[in-house]
Amino acid sequence: MTNGALALEGRGLTQSFGARSVLSGVDVELHRGEVLAIVGASGSGKSTLLYALAGLRQPDGGTVSWGDHADIWNLREPHITLVRRATCGFVFQFPAFLDDLTVAANVAVPLVVSGAKPRQARDKARSLLELFGLSSLTEEYPATLSGGELQRASIARALTMEPSIVFCDEPTGALDEENSRLVVEELQKVASEFGVGVLIVTHDPFVWGECDRVLRLHQGRLVEERGAA
Repeated sequence: MTNGALALEGRGLTQSFGARSVLSGVDVELHRGEVLAIVGASGSGKSTLLYALAGLRQPDGGTVSWGDHADIWNLREPHITLVRRATCGFVFQFPAFLDDLTVAANVAVPLVVSGAKPRQARDKARSLLELFGLSSLTEEYPATLSGGELQRASIARALTMEPSIVFCDEPTGALDEENSRLVVEELQKVASEFGVGVLIVTHDPFVWGECDRVLRLHQGRLVEERGAA
């Protein structure tokens, strides 16, 4: 359930690759407490849109705002990286974990990089892992976890900096049906219990069927496929 606060706003986003226009004046809003799916055919530009909204790749035109941070693409490095680190969490299709660190240490990495004391970072990581049912795996190594467990751990890691937005790029793309269901439940928990805006790029009908709103990217435009009830 959205709390009404705007977490993300994109206006007039454009992106072309050569003669091919992928984004043609795209507008999108995401509210805190909301789970929004962006769907579309393969190659339609879903990931391009996500990278623009997440401050990972600058679009040709348009603006992106995160809460009080108006037009993030006007920020210069390293400021945009610092703001992104404090505002955004990320969950990708294939979780990137360091093999020689425990799961808890991996989840704690964003905090340590941001200057937190290692013990405090580890304690917070363990608390988040417990929230997602992974307390028994905190001192295991990534190679011993299943794909579903790793993805749930990556959701925990996305929350370490207490973001207002979590971006998910095909988070169930490598999972079976049961683990997909568990991951979607955890992302719903992120929105409802933490008041985070969750944006999911997906091709999975099950995933978008569980989201609050669904927008389809077609020929460079976003069309509302299903609005909030």
